[in-house]
Amino acid sequence: MSHEYAMSRVRDAIEKSEGNHLKAQRLILQWIEKDHTLLFGLVAPHMQGIIAHALNHAMTPPKKPMPKRIDTQAAAAQGEFGAALLSSLKGGASSEGFGFGQAQAKDISKPGKASKAHVDAINKLVSASSGKTDKKKK
Repeated sequence: MSHEYAMSRVRDAIEKSEGNHLKAQRLILQWIEKDHTLLFGLVAPHMQGIIAHALNHAMTPPKKPMPKRIDTQAAAAQGEFGAALLSSLKGGASSEGFGFGQAQAKDISKPGKASKAHVDAINKLVSASSGKTDKKKK
């Protein structure tokens, strides 16, 4: 009964606002302040989700704020692993050999060392594109 009543009131709001959804929303908000049957009719289909959300929200512990910056001296005092990791992340070499700050130079190819097939393919692309632009300019 309350759902049918709520839907009839929603249709009334749409009629009174001449199809303007924003005006209809404002009108319904005014009505539900005094008409709790309308409020219950609108909210009842969603009540299970609202209650589940409220329970989950109440049961989750509050989040601790993240520290603004890392104290490097305190981190170094925690142990060798933390100090080695921190220095490695900063870019320094570590005795543990994490390798975060060290690039493997032998795996990186040097610029200008392209194969002949690669150079030929680039030259073909350049000559093909330069021929197309010449036709458009004429």
